[in-house]
Amino acid sequence: MRIVVITILLVMTHILEMTLFKSIRIGGVAPDFMLMIIVSFALLRGSKEGALIGALAGLFYDVTFGMFIGQHTVAYILIGYVCGKFNKNFYRENFIMPFFCTLFSSLFMSCSSMFIYVMRGKANLLFFLKALVIPEVIYTVTLSLVLYQLIYLINERLELREKKTRNIF
Repeated sequence: MRIVVITILLVMTHILEMTLFKSIRIGGVAPDFMLMIIVSFALLRGSKEGALIGALAGLFYDVTFGMFIGQHTVAYILIGYVCGKFNKNFYRENFIMPFFCTLFSSLFMSCSSMFIYVMRGKANLLFFLKALVIPEVIYTVTLSLVLYQLIYLINERLELREKKTRNIF
């Protein structure tokens, strides 16, 4: 059941990013909802599930938006794995850790994209930082606090259902 729910959530988010979320751009910058989902589930479920969700989300993104397959997939896998390592040292009700994990993950994604453009010789670093990286990080981190609460509730319901079906308690 968990696999189905997470896959549906990723597909819906991907479809919404291609259609509706383009209208919530501010200054040409949109938040990275896939990143928020990866970080949230990685913190709630651990590094293995974080990496798997990152792989699926990265493939969705690379097939649709990417210049080549693999750039976002590898980055999302790393983010899911690293953020999932904080699972054991983290109180789920605390919103500080998702905030900082999303902040550093968003910076990592922006810097990896910036690195690709710099390698191609097509980027003015100062402009890229001021016009795209900083606004996107702020926008993503701000919305991540709301999205984390929603994913937290989804995860709690899934865990409650899993406990009932497995008769653990």
